[in-house]
Amino acid sequence: MRALVTGATGVVGANLVRVLLSAGIEVRVLVRPGPPRRGLIGLPIDIRQGDVLDPPSVASAMGGVELVFHAAARFSYRETSRTELDRVAVDGTRNVVETAAEAGVGRIVVTSSSVIFGSSPVAEARSESSRLTLEDASGYAMSKVRQTSMAFATARTLGVDLVAACPALTVGAWDYRLAESNGALAKYLNDPFRTTFAGGCNIVAAEEVARAHMLLARNGVAGHAYLIGGENVGWPELHAEISALCRTYGPIVTASHTAAYLTAAWSELVSRGAGVQPALTRDEVKMMGRWYWYDDRRIRELGYRSSPLRSTLSGALRWLLRTEFVRPDVRTAIQFAGGLGDDSPVAPRAAQPV
Repeated sequence: MRALVTGATGVVGANLVRVLLSAGIEVRVLVRPGPPRRGLIGLPIDIRQGDVLDPPSVASAMGGVELVFHAAARFSYRETSRTELDRVAVDGTRNVVETAAEAGVGRIVVTSSSVIFGSSPVAEARSESSRLTLEDASGYAMSKVRQTSMAFATARTLGVDLVAACPALTVGAWDYRLAESNGALAKYLNDPFRTTFAGGCNIVAAEEVARAHMLLARNGVAGHAYLIGGENVGWPELHAEISALCRTYGPIVTASHTAAYLTAAWSELVSRGAGVQPALTRDEVKMMGRWYWYDDRRIRELGYRSSPLRSTLSGALRWLLRTEFVRPDVRTAIQFAGGLGDDSPVAPRAAQPV
């Protein structure tokens, strides 16, 4: 069997490629000419250059493929242009689904996000029947809602077999673009104040998210969306666990919503004038104090299992601490529990051509 993976340079895509290869599946990836491919170095895969926004390149990559995993996305709470978020999420996904219909692809697994099911003001888990509200409607979340809705509608119209994978906060190796999820871990370690805040998240290992995609390709029900989660945890507890694993201090400061909002507004204003991404946005602050907890029993009924919090964090931190994403002085001061070990994924010193 041959599978096409879009978004293979992202944290989900890079882990998915490895899971597919380990299952004996022939893998083809569609990657843009620009992004670094460090996470794909040395893998026995067929690399095609193109863009999901360019239908001819999608069609070329999809020839002879039986299965498509569409993981290409712009995962950002700092994106100032919501039109750009929608271009990739909605227009790109439409191109993939329409091309798959023309190519006679057997099944598409679209990577959406748990955020399409919203969050709660209290510590309670949400499910696939939950809906996003205006209180937690960030630009990114809305783009994923529009993506998933359009994907299912287009698939129904064209008779395409499609399921949606909706992972929670996904952390793990091979994330050389540093998604917001791994970025949250690095940001905490790089922060001298080790700031925490109210609310909570559901955190899951990238490799387990990749295995869940495989499970959905085999056993998922067409037309259904599936939450893919790990452990529900409060942010203060999560940050304390990171500190414990790294044998370092923190958390120390608990950020207030008002102070964070004012900081974000100022950061957005200054960054707009400087032409750079803001360090903090109001969309990010909007998530503070809310609970992104999820009940993923639908996929667990298919046999999915996830690791405990400590194991999930340990795997992600082992990789992060060997990359440039954690400051050198911070890495030097950390004594990671159990050591980094030689069996953890090692970050190449520099990008190399594939």
